[in-house]
Amino acid sequence: MSVSQHDVVNTPGGTTRSTVASRRFSPGQVLSGILGIVVALMGIVAVTRSGVDGSLNQPVSNIFGITHSSYVGLFELGAGLLLLVGAASAASRGLTGFVGGLMVIAGVVLAAGNLRILLDVGAKQSTGWMLVVFGAIAIVAAMMPVFLRTERRVDSTPNVV
Repeated sequence: MSVSQHDVVNTPGGTTRSTVASRRFSPGQVLSGILGIVVALMGIVAVTRSGVDGSLNQPVSNIFGITHSSYVGLFELGAGLLLLVGAASAASRGLTGFVGGLMVIAGVVLAAGNLRILLDVGAKQSTGWMLVVFGAIAIVAAMMPVFLRTERRVDSTPNVV
């Protein structure tokens, strides 16, 4: 995010212009963006393979050895898109952390879930562990520091008589 401030001061001797530009950046934005792309693509592949024209928990498909249903794919697609929105600005780190927390909670529910929960969602416990790991990565990305770079430029022009 870039913020600029312009000041102009007119004096009998001339005009002075001051420009201050500040930029904020966090390495967490890059991590959140990469994670968002990976999670959204996994969601797209899961929904494409499993389909949404019938039951959302059947059929299931394997993506990188992890069981996905359309339920899981839609959740991943939404989470991935929100992670991409959170990566757009250093000020959106809260959104990245919130989505990471939701992923951890959903992952714990699946990882600790009984057979009925897993069948209702169309997933396995490994799917839950994947969500826990991705959620933890998102939370770490949200906690990364923000670096501020400020540039100041002052130009003076004398009055011509």
